Amino acid sequence: MSTVQLRAPADDRPRTGGVPARRAVIRWAWRLFRREWRQQILVLALLTVAVAALTASVSLGYHVPPPREARFGTADHLIRLDGSDPRKLDADVAAARRSFTTIEVIPHRAAAIPGSVDTVDFRAQDPHGRYGAPMLRLLEGRYPTGAGDVAVTDDVAKTFKLGIGDRFNRDGHDRTVVGLVENPTDLLDEFALTSPGESGRPNSVTILLESSSAKFDAFRLSDGRRPPMVESRQLDEQAFSAAVMLVLATVGLLLVCLVAAAGFAVVAQRRLRQFGMIAAVGATEKHLRLVMLANGAVVGAVAAVVGATVGVLSWIAVAPRLETAAAHRIDRLDVPWWAIGTGILLAVGTATAAAWWPARSVARIPIVRALAARPPRPKPAHRSAALAGLLVVIGFGCLVLADQKSVPLIIVGTVATALGILFIGPLAIGALAAAGRRSPIGIRLALRDLARYQARSGAALAAISLAVGIAAAIAVSVTAAKDTAKEGNLAANQLLFRLGDEETTRIPVRSAAQLQSLDAKVDEYAASLGQAAVTPLLVAVDPAAPVEPGEGGGPAGRLVVFMGKVERDANGRALSLSYSGRPLVPYVATPAVLDRYGIKPSAIGADTDILTARAGLEGSEFLNFVKRQVLYPKIQRSVDLPTYTSLPATLITPEAVRRLGWETVQAGWLVEAREPLTDKQIAAARDMAVETGITMEARDQQKSLAQLRTGATVVGMLLALGVLAMTVGLIRSETAGDLRTLTATGAASRTRRTLTAATAGALALLGAVLGTLGAYAALIAWYFDDIGTLSRVPVAYLAVIIGGLPLAATVAGWLLAGREPPSLARQPLE
Repeated sequence: MSTVQLRAPADDRPRTGGVPARRAVIRWAWRLFRREWRQQILVLALLTVAVAALTASVSLGYHVPPPREARFGTADHLIRLDGSDPRKLDADVAAARRSFTTIEVIPHRAAAIPGSVDTVDFRAQDPHGRYGAPMLRLLEGRYPTGAGDVAVTDDVAKTFKLGIGDRFNRDGHDRTVVGLVENPTDLLDEFALTSPGESGRPNSVTILLESSSAKFDAFRLSDGRRPPMVESRQLDEQAFSAAVMLVLATVGLLLVCLVAAAGFAVVAQRRLRQFGMIAAVGATEKHLRLVMLANGAVVGAVAAVVGATVGVLSWIAVAPRLETAAAHRIDRLDVPWWAIGTGILLAVGTATAAAWWPARSVARIPIVRALAARPPRPKPAHRSAALAGLLVVIGFGCLVLADQKSVPLIIVGTVATALGILFIGPLAIGALAAAGRRSPIGIRLALRDLARYQARSGAALAAISLAVGIAAAIAVSVTAAKDTAKEGNLAANQLLFRLGDEETTRIPVRSAAQLQSLDAKVDEYAASLGQAAVTPLLVAVDPAAPVEPGEGGGPAGRLVVFMGKVERDANGRALSLSYSGRPLVPYVATPAVLDRYGIKPSAIGADTDILTARAGLEGSEFLNFVKRQVLYPKIQRSVDLPTYTSLPATLITPEAVRRLGWETVQAGWLVEAREPLTDKQIAAARDMAVETGITMEARDQQKSLAQLRTGATVVGMLLALGVLAMTVGLIRSETAGDLRTLTATGAASRTRRTLTAATAGALALLGAVLGTLGAYAALIAWYFDDIGTLSRVPVAYLAVIIGGLPLAATVAGWLLAGREPPSLARQPLE
């Protein structure tokens, strides 16, 4: 028996055309783009600007943080050692040399500047050191080579009026200025450079080294302790900042995607007859979708290449002007090319994704309807409403579960909430069109057009809602974070003068004559405010604690008694203590302080050691660093103490000071005026503090938060208006035939203006309302455990967004419309 092999007839093979058909469709899409690029100029320009902005912003964000070399050079670990004990310092440096293969030692000597609280850092560093070479750059002259040479930075030269060849004697050594230098990775680093190995007792030493983390963590000083000041080179802040800017730019590309989707919907509508023709000769839905997707990819590729080129050239032009603001030198070609490449791919993907939805819709239109160029019927709004509700619930739940900690849940929640607002757009547009059935003819036609051309109006509404939502979320969250009049560091009428820094645990030693002079200065300043009240502030010190020498010729200091939670080593020895990450210094409850706070001495218990208004001090301790003793005070809570964070809100009673054998010393002065202080009065206080060598603190006005809130509102409104302008232009160009009909039947320019103004105003109103509601939904989930944070509502800012944006859009639409359309008598040929 013979075997017969059967073959399928040629007609039974798939009739989709295969690869040749796809190539033909792509070639046709390319020819259509070349012929109709002017009709797509709006989307092209939008994507080009977005990519250019992405490229420039990523490059800017990359150079905003200081380079990794600013503190470490090429090393990965840093140790700072105190030089107050020369023998111990030598032993500690020797221990580091034994523990690590290669180290670079940089001694520092601080010299006081007359009439200033600042000091000059005399740094003995090798310009060609193993690790620190990137931290030095010669601007003029030469590097120091001997004991009599010194090179200075520009600020030091300006302060002391120095030039090359001048003599400089500030730290007790007479030297000749031989050069001008800088730290190119940190232009704020001002110092005087001396030759390596120069003799002299340093105040401190910096050790740069490379080591594995395990070996570095095991390192101990000569007495067996861990170094008190150590740093490890962490992640690349520049790369992280560039990544953050890329994420923010991706959000911007989402806006562009929504607007571009509206633009591609117009392109698809214009080509509807052509799609009908090729569908009639055998093109499948997949081929029709491929035409639009190829068009989107081409538009994205052209915009990405042009935008990236423009962005890089713009960055090269402005980079030198940013060095002062960034405080380090900038290599114009040192940009995160990986981020720029990612942005280019995102732009192409954004354009392709924007073309997908119109491609899907137009591919499903029946051939007869396509040949008649009728737009697709809007889908029932209840489907998108159900999906929107589901997405909002998912987003809300994810943000609540994230608890401001889980990054994946935060991302999913934010995206789901934004998509929920996107899908609720068609329902909002339909509801508005239904509500306007009895409105004047111009408004009614505008609302019907929005519902009729739902693809582009829904995408535009989503873009507007997203822009407004971001602005509203920033305005609301900034208002929640902004201090009220009864919150913050100080009241608006208060000033706090201190002998030491805000977080110091050492009080500079002042003689009785010096304190009397400072008292007179503070009283003189208080008198200039109109007899402001002055309250001296005292702290407790342990007389057994040694007086520590001052740095750079500054005054010696005494260790202040402070309290907090004690941290112990493995053997149970007390090492340090802190309250919320910092030492808490109690001020002495003197009669003047108690009178200032309105506390009667009789209200204080006889055995009370501490009065406080702070929470979480139960179980806190004093630590006697001299005797290594832990002391447990008797704490009395007092609601009459102030809640301002910088005012003394924890007081130690004079009886406790005497019982524990401590002493009191002057620490500062609290000045209270009758009226809020002006900028001029605060500036005068600052000048007085600098002149006398003390520190001054005034109320933090949080101007940066106010600027952020205002800037976000303005940018959000401008972005929404830009989206509106593009969308209204697309919709009005698509309804040009209707406009011609209206004009031919006698409609005046007022009707045309009404159409445009109503379209813009309706979209702006819906976008403002939906964006604000979406922002509040996300913020309620974000602050779910502390919902009272949102009790302060930025009424003025929300009124500008919800009321001002629709008004501005309506007025702009009215003013910019009204021109009579050309070619009234004929329809343009395809």
